[in-house]
Amino acid sequence: MSNRLASQPASFPDYPLEDLSEFLQDPSLSELNQQSVLVTGGTGFIGSHLVRTLDAMGVRPSLFVLDYERQTLPAGSSIYHGNLANLHDCLRIVGRVNPEIVFHLAAQPLVDTAMDSVIDTMESNVRGAYNFLEACRNVGKRIKAIVWISTDKVYGDQPDAYDESSPLIGFDHPYDASKLCGDLLAQTYARAFQMPIVIVRSGNIYGEGDLHWDRLIPGTIRSALFGKPPLIRSNGLLKRDYIYAGDIIRAYLKTLSAALQGKLAAGAAINFGAMQSHTVLDVVQKILTVMERPDLAPVIQDHARNEIPEQHVTFDFARTVLGWEPSVDLERGIQKSVDWYTRFFNLDEMPEPL
Repeated sequence: MSNRLASQPASFPDYPLEDLSEFLQDPSLSELNQQSVLVTGGTGFIGSHLVRTLDAMGVRPSLFVLDYERQTLPAGSSIYHGNLANLHDCLRIVGRVNPEIVFHLAAQPLVDTAMDSVIDTMESNVRGAYNFLEACRNVGKRIKAIVWISTDKVYGDQPDAYDESSPLIGFDHPYDASKLCGDLLAQTYARAFQMPIVIVRSGNIYGEGDLHWDRLIPGTIRSALFGKPPLIRSNGLLKRDYIYAGDIIRAYLKTLSAALQGKLAAGAAINFGAMQSHTVLDVVQKILTVMERPDLAPVIQDHARNEIPEQHVTFDFARTVLGWEPSVDLERGIQKSVDWYTRFFNLDEMPEPL
């Protein structure tokens, strides 16, 4: 049995895509492979999932990226380097691509980073939002739909599960506030300038390819692979929705389809959630159970600040209007993720307990 753990993986393993038959047969998406599609943040964790899915549908999107390190994207993708916080970059890239379809995923996505680097977070998530919206308004003359990726953090701390009519009061944490500003700006541009923007709000997304080790699921899996107790930065009781990456990509495509069919008003927001929410400790224990590492007791650091205690979104609209609900439960998603990270670290088998 191999007990080796590579500090740096030799390659970036592939992962299977979800069933795409419903999208390949969707008349509203039938000409997507003939249209100009722009994806911001297309080399990130979720962006990579989206771009690979589009490629499997015959779509060769253009990618607006700040940096690009991993050689994991389909060969047909066109990459444009730029900074959303620079209006000139936004005008240049949107003007050059002249998109018909836009997926806006780019952001500073890490909660801890937002607390430590407030200005950088606001530059990316607020200035970047209005710069990109301005570019789309001024030079994006062919745009038919903009799928704007927001978050359930915009709802803030509320006693009940969120639906789309819940007030947006997420301003107790710099990350939440930055995403709330972007969400409100997208609504403003949709309504003031009749731009075809629809907003996606979801819980925590996990799955293959996420290398942000400060996040709960990849960080816990990596710790267990190295035989180390997982570190929990909160008190372990924060409760969240966890959505598998393949399910959220289905959500993005169903949102686009509905927008192109005229089912969604400009500025409309749609929630996508999990069947049930889970505490941080519950998720960690599920991971350790899948990995057969009950010997690794999690370490509660309890240094998270100003975070929402409990979040759960209802997705009745997505279920009834879009026909979407999650297809991968947390246990299955964790198993798929563990399998991928095991290959990422070049392990033939799980290491034995130390």
